[in-house]
Amino acid sequence: MSDPDFKSDPRWFKQLFESSPDPTWIIDNNRFVECNQAAITALGYASRDALLNVHPSELSPPRQPDGQDSYTKAERLLALALQQGLHRFEWLHRKADGTDFLAEVTLSVIKLSDRQLMHCVWRDITERKRVEEQVLRQNNLLSAVIENFPGAISVVDANLRAVTYNRQFVHLLDLPDWLLAKPDVGFGDIVRFNAQRGDYGPGDPEQQAAALVERARSFQPHKFERVRPNGTVLEIRGEPMPGGGFVTTYLDITARKQAEEEIHQLAFHDALTKLPNRRLLNDRLSQAMATSKRSGGFCALMFLDLDNFKPLNDTHGHEVGDLLLVEAANRLKHCVREVDTVSRFGGDEFVVLLSDLPSDRPASTKQARVIAEKIRFALALPYRLTRKHEGQADTLVEHHCTVSIGVTVFVNQEASQDDLLKWADMAMYEAKDAGRDTVCFHRSGVG
Repeated sequence: MSDPDFKSDPRWFKQLFESSPDPTWIIDNNRFVECNQAAITALGYASRDALLNVHPSELSPPRQPDGQDSYTKAERLLALALQQGLHRFEWLHRKADGTDFLAEVTLSVIKLSDRQLMHCVWRDITERKRVEEQVLRQNNLLSAVIENFPGAISVVDANLRAVTYNRQFVHLLDLPDWLLAKPDVGFGDIVRFNAQRGDYGPGDPEQQAAALVERARSFQPHKFERVRPNGTVLEIRGEPMPGGGFVTTYLDITARKQAEEEIHQLAFHDALTKLPNRRLLNDRLSQAMATSKRSGGFCALMFLDLDNFKPLNDTHGHEVGDLLLVEAANRLKHCVREVDTVSRFGGDEFVVLLSDLPSDRPASTKQARVIAEKIRFALALPYRLTRKHEGQADTLVEHHCTVSIGVTVFVNQEASQDDLLKWADMAMYEAKDAGRDTVCFHRSGVG
């Protein structure tokens, strides 16, 4: 059996034309002169006759979606197809029942002897357009959500390339336009830039960036806080996406951290002197007692009461008295070590906790006495207190004030916290009875 002769047998073209699932037409002199069954079905006509010898605009609404007149636009597109040999575009058609549908139209020139015909194929893209519009709406909604998020958002794909981010991302991380304008800018580019300007602290920037990229490639959910060099505190959360990639949010929690610090300050510190209050003193004392039990080292607790404080308040008022208390607190802090605690117990009373003293009682008692005498001398120096008056000249008040100090030295939780405070308080009253401006040790603390 010989092969069919496609060129000499026009039945093959006719069969292909009729069997096409897409509406297919032949155009001659800008008019439809032939169509297949799919075209008749698509437009909902009963027969082919109503579709032939008509201009394409006659099977269309008067105007296209862009507002152009259908006839004028069709003439221009047909001329363009004849000129180029092939042209593809979108066109709104109208069915027999008056409903419209959008089609992708492909026009290709067919040369037949001395004539030029056009082969026209429609493809209904109504559903595709509906999906595209739905995706566009979703993308617009997502963009609105991202831009109105009260923080920064960034999205990276499985290759850690930046997919999208909002303006807050640029602002909070203080990223330059030239960096984000780079083609295929990625997570590695951003963290390397941050490392090079010192955002991650001292260290080799390349090693810092490489470590962060390696950790990101594990695509594990994470949450942490990072303090930028400008003091901004960021809470960073990363959530992996299906198939790889991350959605990361960055919240500026600087104000919240400051508020938490203020709350903590109010809860554990004296409002006037900023020294630890009784609550924090109890916590520090508990820690010191536990450490002493483990190490065998001694600690010391001092109870201090300012002498001649009441006359200052009575003569010059509580405002000047507060100035003296603040100055006394500052002097106290300069008399002790970093490991020690100075607290305001109330009124003109202070408590000093000395930690990490030697494991020998006489040696620790001696060291406690040296510090106590240092405090006694420092607080006995003259006070020059400046009282400010709104709209008037400041008043300078000079006052001499001494301190009575009671000390107890302890080790290995040999007493309760209440006992230690009571013993130091008793020793302080002994110092008062001894004429003030002196240091007395509770008898159990004298080696």
